[in-house]
Amino acid sequence: MGTRIVSLTVLHYGADYLKYALASVHDAVDAQYVLYTSQGSHGHRTAAVCPDTREQLAALAIEGAGSKLRWVEKDFDNEGAQRGYIYELEPDADVIIVVDADEIYGDNLVQNILSWGGSWNGVPVMRGFRLPFWHYWRSFKRGFMHDPAWPERVIFPKNDTRLGMATPSQDIGVIHHFGYAQRSEIVQYKQLTHGHKGEWRKDVDWFTDVFMANRQYDCHPVGSDAWNCEDMDASVLPRVLNDHPFRLMEVIL
Repeated sequence: MGTRIVSLTVLHYGADYLKYALASVHDAVDAQYVLYTSQGSHGHRTAAVCPDTREQLAALAIEGAGSKLRWVEKDFDNEGAQRGYIYELEPDADVIIVVDADEIYGDNLVQNILSWGGSWNGVPVMRGFRLPFWHYWRSFKRGFMHDPAWPERVIFPKNDTRLGMATPSQDIGVIHHFGYAQRSEIVQYKQLTHGHKGEWRKDVDWFTDVFMANRQYDCHPVGSDAWNCEDMDASVLPRVLNDHPFRLMEVIL
């Protein structure tokens, strides 16, 4: 019996990149789970209407995942419950690839991690991997390549939870994060349901004076010394983004 590899996408909004995110891991997995919730699960709820509709997102998920798509609709009390639901849906999975709707895996990144694996000489040595991130800012051309806060993205659920996470070097490839290179209406809505809303900086009107002004320094909505803009390396953009409508824009509106 072969290794069971699935991807997990938790979803409330994300039309700008959803199909590309799913396509970026499509060939490496057996099934692609999209856990859609009609209300934000990241700690905050809002009466504002999400700019991305359920019907629009479902159609894009089909485009990105095709026959591998497993679309699940359910409301969750918090982000942990939404992400953790994959263990009920796939109790026998050997590998879970977490791919958020605004995250595009670099070419061969999943394959590189899987060849490294979660064991050494057959002995489990880790629970999963924190993967390198590049964050894009208002375009495909500018962003932040040196933020050390890499999240957990590849999980080996059968390994002991006490084994912890490994952090590989960037030479295996990176995840390209477009959370701040989306339509401005999505970024504005994102503020209302963000998991870090309670930590949002108060020294500035971040959306107006930083994001919309396309400020090039001290850009993080909570705060990070690493978020000073630099030119991004276009030569390593994933192939799935070749036809993205935002790719050549100077500023994504």
